[in-house]
Amino acid sequence: MTYFIDVAGRRTRAGRTRMTNNVATDITAALKHAGVENFFLLTGGDQPLWIALRDAGIRMVVARSEASAVYMADGYARASGRVAPAYGQAGPGAANVAAALADAVWAQSPVFALTGATATQALHMNEYQDLDQHVIFQPVTKWNGAVAAPEMTGSLVSQALHIAATPTCGPTHLDVPKNFFALPGDPQTANRLERSYSNAASKVRALGTEVATALDLLKRAERPVLFVGEGVRLAGAWAELALLSDLAGIPIVATAGGKPAILTSHPNFCGIVGRYSSVSANKLVAEADCALALGTRLGGLATNGYTLPSRKATVIQIDHDPASLINTYAPRLGVRADIKIFLTDLLDLVKQQNLRTSSAWLDRCRRDTDKWTANHREQLAASGGNTALSPLSVLDELSRYGSEITLVADTGYMAAWTGVLFPTLRYDAFFRAVGSLGWALPASLGVQIARSEKVVCITGDGGAGYHLADVETAVRYRLPVVIIVMNNSALAFEYHEKYRWKGNVVAEANDFGRVDFAAAGIALGARGARATNREEFVAAMAVAMKASNPFVIDVVIDKEAFPPVTNFDAVMERKL
Repeated sequence: MTYFIDVAGRRTRAGRTRMTNNVATDITAALKHAGVENFFLLTGGDQPLWIALRDAGIRMVVARSEASAVYMADGYARASGRVAPAYGQAGPGAANVAAALADAVWAQSPVFALTGATATQALHMNEYQDLDQHVIFQPVTKWNGAVAAPEMTGSLVSQALHIAATPTCGPTHLDVPKNFFALPGDPQTANRLERSYSNAASKVRALGTEVATALDLLKRAERPVLFVGEGVRLAGAWAELALLSDLAGIPIVATAGGKPAILTSHPNFCGIVGRYSSVSANKLVAEADCALALGTRLGGLATNGYTLPSRKATVIQIDHDPASLINTYAPRLGVRADIKIFLTDLLDLVKQQNLRTSSAWLDRCRRDTDKWTANHREQLAASGGNTALSPLSVLDELSRYGSEITLVADTGYMAAWTGVLFPTLRYDAFFRAVGSLGWALPASLGVQIARSEKVVCITGDGGAGYHLADVETAVRYRLPVVIIVMNNSALAFEYHEKYRWKGNVVAEANDFGRVDFAAAGIALGARGARATNREEFVAAMAVAMKASNPFVIDVVIDKEAFPPVTNFDAVMERKL
């Protein structure tokens, strides 16, 4: 008979070993108490944790790198609204986790990073992979902890989960020395968890005088605009937003992050504003004399380099994060409040006082938006949109599935193309990388785990190169994600710098070799197709939408295709 000695020192028969009351089981108890169902990771050497996760019934989603595990957790957290844990082993694994947390910070996404750390008896002794890793998490977390005694672990995990999910949400981190996982835990863990933090998020209500002042400023305005950021989506306040616009007759513009909070079909929606934007939306905001900024930090991307709204305009900024109210603009009125509650209170006053903006201003905004839409259709036709393949024709075809899918886009040009041109036909069905190239592919897997509808990822060949191996992860977990790679064999954003540098382009810094990403996807176990014209793309999408496994579509486009961004406005006239 074969026996093993388990981590608690018990002799057991070969096979599964169940552990009782050690640090690893304290961790899983805290995760279960918080409702965690999925644990994202690239496995390291902390075997007691894998045993505890298995025995607790928490699914381990094993990625191809620590960074992609974090991005999957981030995508899952954004799409589900629930805290998502991600793991990396001590040293280089932890460093990879920290680097990947930046997007979660920017997106205020509740990701909990759990990392192994150098064993306590080996500290400062040049142990293999030893790293002063705790400090590198400081700029990418809202809370950064380390376990000093084994019996503290369960309580600290519970604390980290709670802080991550409490507004303003954001990533948290906990270091656990690798020798702690198998040590005895706290026998009172279960009782402590029952008395631990509630997961209910505190929601701040504005003072009645603040709501009344906001209404008064809107009433005085001749050209007001509702400037919508991602905070409206996070608060689930899309119904209140639409009703306010309907009742008061105020046009709506959205940042790329605010896009999923307003349907494109709303008659008062006038487009995407900022650096990735439509010309007409930026023009509208530039002319507005009052902006009610809802759930936006008014950062550089949203305001096109801090130029929108005009500095002469009255800015009313509402956000649940007090830091957002002092970072960039000095609003005439800055209110810390939950967006949904604030809009509900404002709507009560609007109904009582019958606020209604000048119809001339709204009509003009609608006309300008209609002209931009007509121009977009002309540009599509001029690019051979019915036959040729371009970002315009890809987005046009993809829009046919807009009511069925959740779209996940990479940063840079992919965020610009999708943010401006992909119609919002369902609320909360668009997610984008806030700044990390390569985020979209692994994040889309996390979104697919959280959502029942088909998820479509759109990335460039530059972004796809980061985490292409995770196509195999999608295959392994049978995630039916459609991965569209806009393949121009270049980093086009950098290539287009030639417009600012009078054609002086360093090709070796921008250009890649030709890669067939569909073939690469097939080699990794997915299905795939390459599209060089619209007919081939239409056929590939039809098959991909019905596929029960991941499907990679390699879309061959011209690197000269120019997106709706303001970066080159000083040297060339934008068409969109």
